Amino acid sequence: MIRELIPFRGLERDEVFACITGLIRCAGDIDEGSVSESARWYCDCVAKMAAAAEEAGIEGDIWRTWIALLLAESENPFSLARERRGDLPGTMRELAMEDFETIFDYMNYDLRELEAELGVDLIGRVGSFRPAEAGALSFGRAAGAAAGKLAAAVGAAASPRELYDAAAAFYRDYGVGKFALYNGFRWDAEARDIVPALPLEDISFDGLVGYEEQKARLRENTEAFLEGRPANNVLLYGEAGTGKSSSIKALLNEYAPRGLRMIEVYKHQIADLETLLDIVKRRNYKFILFMDDLSFEQFEVEYKFLKAFIEGGLEKRPDNVLIYATSNRRHLMKESWSDRADKDDDMHESETMQEKMSLVDRFGLLIRYLSPEQKEYFDIVHRLAAEYGVEMEAEELEKGAVRWELRHGGFSGRAARQYIEHLAGRAEK
Repeated sequence: MIRELIPFRGLERDEVFACITGLIRCAGDIDEGSVSESARWYCDCVAKMAAAAEEAGIEGDIWRTWIALLLAESENPFSLARERRGDLPGTMRELAMEDFETIFDYMNYDLRELEAELGVDLIGRVGSFRPAEAGALSFGRAAGAAAGKLAAAVGAAASPRELYDAAAAFYRDYGVGKFALYNGFRWDAEARDIVPALPLEDISFDGLVGYEEQKARLRENTEAFLEGRPANNVLLYGEAGTGKSSSIKALLNEYAPRGLRMIEVYKHQIADLETLLDIVKRRNYKFILFMDDLSFEQFEVEYKFLKAFIEGGLEKRPDNVLIYATSNRRHLMKESWSDRADKDDDMHESETMQEKMSLVDRFGLLIRYLSPEQKEYFDIVHRLAAEYGVEMEAEELEKGAVRWELRHGGFSGRAARQYIEHLAGRAEK
């Protein structure tokens, strides 16, 4: 009797899983007229499994690795409940245990017997897979390690119970689905979904020279958020090139192992925030909605959506979501002299101006990033020169740095990095 999957029935929608398990169920009784087509399907599946193992950087049996990746991605009532609550008594647990018995049987089937019937010889060559570079390349470091750990635990499972325990531990420690395998995301308005942002920039706080007070305040607020204590939405504002965006990106690289996830949202997507919230509000992660270079022109009305979203409507904004934004403008709204000229036409001019400027008040923590003084600029230049291996007399290096900033908008960390990268690129010729 064929045992049907219940909580993990979604695995059967995967083409590779459906094809391999279908062939396993038919093993020993494959019609001679369909052997050739079945062999082609099987070879296509093996190629896909090998490609996935290479991309993920995971060693071992590719069939078990494929099953492990499917289990990591399978968002269902059992896995989501394990992510949120840990232990899960009741009927759903019993149904999941039955599914793992079926999956265990599939993953331990000797595919060489199937290959003998199909007249192919592949699994002997790619079964014990060794990737060119261990550690997932596209998943990112933390997510690749998580997927690899689950694959290792699945591969080592000697019973359905051990397979169940391996998956349950993964859901408890890492979660399930894309939020378990990836750390940074962006909102795809066309797909109406959150999609991974790949690759992520490898930015750390150690690599951001200066702004120690600003970084400390940003970390303090983020740690309070992760620990379930009161925390504020944050606006980083100030001159261009001072490291505002890099500071927020560094947060993700530092705190992702503690459950922080980041979703980049563009200004024109602000109207989609409620839809985005519906996806993340019941997940066991802390989400920062990252809005980079945020500012509004007078004719733009998106700021009203953002105000309402931050302030909260009838439905309370979830405790696992904060907004971190950067801007060159302190008040986020463009101000011009014509605004003053228009005040004669506005019977309630002060209220209108207050309404336009009140968005910034929704951010509880305002952190200002000023352009560095010349000495601080030189400190950044020297530190980056050492990091990039640029060897030059200090006086000559600083004179070149001054000439560079005169042509590139003044003293800033961005100008310093561009200057050093220019020198490093010339040295490598």
